[in-house]
Amino acid sequence: MQITLAKALKEKNRIVGEINKLWMLISKENSCWETHTRSIDVKETMQNVEFLTKKLIELKTKIGKANEGILEYMYSLEESKSQMSQLERLDTTEDMRYYNRGLSEEVIEVRSAEITAKEVLKRRLNLQRKCDQLQDEMDAYNATHRIDFDSPLK
Repeated sequence: MQITLAKALKEKNRIVGEINKLWMLISKENSCWETHTRSIDVKETMQNVEFLTKKLIELKTKIGKANEGILEYMYSLEESKSQMSQLERLDTTEDMRYYNRGLSEEVIEVRSAEITAKEVLKRRLNLQRKCDQLQDEMDAYNATHRIDFDSPLK
């Protein structure tokens, strides 16, 4: 069946979620007292995890190949978000401290920021605009490009 990349990305998340749920069940039910009746067949559930994992790899591979046309957008978006994160952590403190040493000696310590808080804000806003534009381009691409994939989750 042909599906858009947008749907394929949602399907990928659904499969990942299902695999995680099955792993939780396996973890819960794998080891139990002999007097306890398991609520699932652990080995069968493990086979289902293996099947879904193969389908997930297939889907990720197809998405990866289909995304070849927007790799630059994807990497640019990733790096722009990384820069925004670093800017959020950047110390922009500017301050002055006065110290008295002795009777009349005053020492002034000045703390300055090379990149000011105002400049950080401006850079973050520009990066956010860039991220929004890149995401719009990627969304349009994902809505119009298709891959062949039959969902194992129906």
